Amino acid sequence: MLYNDTHINLPVFKRVPGAIAIDLDGTLLDSRLKVSERNFKAIKGCLNSGIPVIIATARTMRAVRRFIGEELSQLCSLVMQNGAIGKASPPFSGYFKEALPEPLIREIIAMVLHMEPDAHITLEVEGFEFGTNWPRDAAELWERNSATPEMQLSLEEAISLGSAKIAVGGLGRDLTHIISTISRRFNDSLSLVPSDGLAFLNITGSRATKPDALKKILGSGNIILDDVIAFGDDIPDLEMLRACGTAVAMANAIPEVKAVCKHCTLSNDDDGVAIVLEKMLADIAHLT
Repeated sequence: MLYNDTHINLPVFKRVPGAIAIDLDGTLLDSRLKVSERNFKAIKGCLNSGIPVIIATARTMRAVRRFIGEELSQLCSLVMQNGAIGKASPPFSGYFKEALPEPLIREIIAMVLHMEPDAHITLEVEGFEFGTNWPRDAAELWERNSATPEMQLSLEEAISLGSAKIAVGGLGRDLTHIISTISRRFNDSLSLVPSDGLAFLNITGSRATKPDALKKILGSGNIILDDVIAFGDDIPDLEMLRACGTAVAMANAIPEVKAVCKHCTLSNDDDGVAIVLEKMLADIAHLT
């Protein structure tokens, strides 16, 4: 199939990739937060051809299962919470969690609330339970957090269980001042990943990044990042796209993402992921 959009630059595949890493929001999910039938079939085609697929997202396990469904959640390996949680599926193996130390969590919360008393803080535990300083009713919990009431804890409860990610938002404005202050205080001991136009901030340990988590999962199958095709659209995807051998930006990606990607596909509303995967499967079919 030919595409007339001069901004589209699809890869040419001359070998079978070791794995595929796909971001969710703005990439695999369309603007309605759905996986299209075409994207679903393309991923299944890769899996059926023996090519592992890894979903790499800032979202939690509860949200991943909600948005991609139980089947893909089981068949694909998962990098969640920007690399703080990893769950491998065959041919890979393993599970890991990079929990933040309790004193560190308490200091960060105190710093954020000193600067912005109205900030919404969420502490993610294993991907289902989470603590928050802004309790919500059942309808809002499901809409905003893909959660049910029994999953919602206090901040203290979440701290005691070992939190892997701190999320800061709710102000609807640029959080650069918070990012700068935390970065100066903790130097390289944290990974600070903004999103939504700097209006939302994900905080994890320095070893909890998408490329680091991918390395852990891929290592169980003796695959290196250079053999991975990665798809992304936003700031949280930049490190992953830089690290992987083939980087593909969505047409809806921010300029910073397009700048680090050699290739670009159609948007998340135009099955951009499927277009590349279909071409990949067709290209490698001619290699045998």
